Amino acid sequence: MEKTNTIAIVFDDHLLFADSFSALIERLDLFSAVHTLHDKKELTQFLIKHSKTRICLFLDYYLKNENGLALINEVRRLSRQTSIIVMSSTISPTTVTNILDYKPHGFISKSSGFDTILQCLTTIAQGNPYICPIISEIAEHTERIKKMPFTARELEILQYFAQGLSIAHTAEKAHLSKHTIVAHRRKMMSKVNVNSITELLLYARDQELI
Repeated sequence: MEKTNTIAIVFDDHLLFADSFSALIERLDLFSAVHTLHDKKELTQFLIKHSKTRICLFLDYYLKNENGLALINEVRRLSRQTSIIVMSSTISPTTVTNILDYKPHGFISKSSGFDTILQCLTTIAQGNPYICPIISEIAEHTERIKKMPFTARELEILQYFAQGLSIAHTAEKAHLSKHTIVAHRRKMMSKVNVNSITELLLYARDQELI
């Protein structure tokens, strides 16, 4: 691959890993710039500002107080020019299945080396999705895993519930009415056959959705 005008963003709230991974990306010498971001609001503002720029986003799955699933759809909404590569140290077949359901452009292990990252970028540049060997091996054991029942919006609401926010506060955060939040909560509980928000959150944690 030759150097392009694409900007790389490493989004990870683990500062040490983010800095070391960014240094690795810079060594590839494929991007016009490499940025390390740690804050969701900062990422959103960056994508809005560079909405017409080709961006390659390396997105950590496990983030503070949430995971990267809901963020994937938000990134797609803000920037159609962005390729999303999920990074994770997970060895959970359930988590791998949940991530693959969101169809990122790439999915690599955090332990991936120089060659794997280069292969990922080359494959994506050719218009094909890429899953690294470590993740592929885990994915082979996901045949019996249930598909994730929740939409991106429902996942976002679940994250707020997990943080202990009230219905009113959740509605404010999600820019929805309280009635809509209650309807979402009822629908989510029905989907997984539970009778309370406590059981819903237990289910979500068991499935590594929050």
